[in-house]
This record gives sequence, C-alpha cells and structure tokens, in this order.
Amino acid sequence: MHPLLNTIYNSIRKDSGFPVSLMRLLEQHPDIRVELSDPAPCIAAASVVPWHELGTPPVLDWPRRNRGDLTGWKATGDHYESFQLHRPEYDQIGQREIMDNWVCDITDVHGFSTSKSELRDFTSTDKMVETNSRDMIDEISHAKLTKNLAHSEIRIIHTNNTTDHFTRYLWDGRLFLMNNGGSHHFAAAKYIAARLPENVTLRGKLYTYSLNAIAIASLRRDYEMFVISDKTDISCAFDDAMRAFKATWLWHHIPRPYENAKAILLPKSEARSMRVAAALRQAGVVDLGIFLDDLAASQSKISTLSNYIFRPTG
Repeated sequence: MHPLLNTIYNSIRKDSGFPVSLMRLLEQHPDIRVELSDPAPCIAAASVVPWHELGTPPVLDWPRRNRGDLTGWKATGDHYESFQLHRPEYDQIGQREIMDNWVCDITDVHGFSTSKSELRDFTSTDKMVETNSRDMIDEISHAKLTKNLAHSEIRIIHTNNTTDHFTRYLWDGRLFLMNNGGSHHFAAAKYIAARLPENVTLRGKLYTYSLNAIAIASLRRDYEMFVISDKTDISCAFDDAMRAFKATWLWHHIPRPYENAKAILLPKSEARSMRVAAALRQAGVVDLGIFLDDLAASQSKISTLSNYIFRPTG
C-alpha cells in the first residue's frame, strides 16, 4: 500500500477504535511478552517468587512511593497526561501469619536460605550433602546423627532467641529453614534420620505467606492486568502506542526475578483500554489477573501439613 494511503488507513482505524500502533508493536516485538514460569526446582528459598510483595516499589526506586501507589496516563481533552492513583488492595494482597513454638520433623524441611554451597544447583538437600559433604553421611548411625545435630551453627536447635526460623509460601507449599549457617550438617542429619529411620523434632518460629484472593478479585473487578517487558525500547514504544490511541493505563513493579518486566492495568470502565486488553490477550501476553487467581486457588489445594504440630510453651 502507498505510504500516504497506509497513513490514512491507519488513522481511520485508530479513530474507529483500533490500537494500530500497539498492534504493530506486538507484531514487531514478540519479546514484549514475559513468561511467568515456575522457577527450576531447587532447595533455595530465594527461588520462590515473592508474590506477596506485589506492588512494592524497589528499594532504590526514585521518587519514593508507597506500596499500591500507581502511575498512569489518560487523555484529558486534547491532552494526554500522567496521574497518580492509590489502590489499597496492594497493602492487603500479601498476608503473613506468624506462629511461635511451632514444631516439625527435620525431614519436613525442603531447603535453606543460605549455604556455602550454591543452593540453586540442587533439587534436594540429599543431593547437596551427597555431592559436597560425603564425610558427614559416611555412616548411617545414631552416633553420626548425633554428631551432625551437635553442630553449633544449627541455631534452630542450639541458640535461644535465634533469628533462624521456618518459612513457607502457601502458593508453593514447601518448607524452608531461613538459616545463618549449618546447612550441610543439617542436611546430613536429615539424610541419616530418614534412613535410620529416626524422628528429629524441631521447634521454632514459622512465617507463612499467602495471597489474599479477595484483594486480587477486587483488582480484577476494575482492571484487566497484564505483564510486559520493561526494556527501554519496548517500554518507550508501548508508551507511544498508548498515547497515540489515547487509552488509559497504569503500571507497577512486579517481584524478582522479573525486574525487567512490569504490570499493566487497564480500567474496565474505559472502552479504549478494553480494546488494548483484547489486543494484548490475542497476542498471547500473560494475563496477570488470571495468573494471580490461579496462584490463590492453588493455596486452597495445599492441605494443612498434618504432621506439623503447634505446641505452645509451658
């Protein structure tokens, strides 16, 4: 098509409600899509995506904003201008429950927060100790179990008022020891205890993080939500496309390891924003609303860990 005719044609389509520039961007930049894939299975607590922190600005973000403060753009008369909006759902979307004097067995612990070993290299604590600490498991005996458990850096056993504690993310379901040392001796003790077999009871503080399905539903009631790349060229092109189409939209950060991506919120009350949502969905851009809904639903499928017993002191 002749360039002039193509310009006229695109202008007519834009005026008729087609986000022409956006559709061109989606066609020319397939890397605008960001996959929210499950992390590779490993024993690193940091491998779990902290979805309970959704909407929290990075520490170095400037200017400083409160959690749930969103920046957006909208058409006002002949102008296209930025605006600020606070959504309180982001203060409620992540929930935390703390239980003191909580009890579990050593074999219930899936992984750690710190270690001299690279935790992301191992799918189980058994693999880690078999690879890096064979001498700690060269004998499956009560004596060897006792020796490993006696290691002073297993602070969850040996230190009163330790900062070491247990953590689980309910959408993930696994239990982690958030430790400051002793991972190899702990893993060796777990290895031997499972093979004797011998119960080793642990007691400590448990932090359970979960997602608030009501807060997610509230956001989804008002917005279509997507995830796109935050690479400079794509981000600028997206800004330009939305400005050209005069569609209202807002954005916020999403947690690690997705620092190079951002969440896009499109108001359901705005017809042009809904046309943008339709284009993004048709192009296969991840629907963050559905993704969060699925995570929240998965929490209800993870049954309460029946072998974990809460025993108050005294």
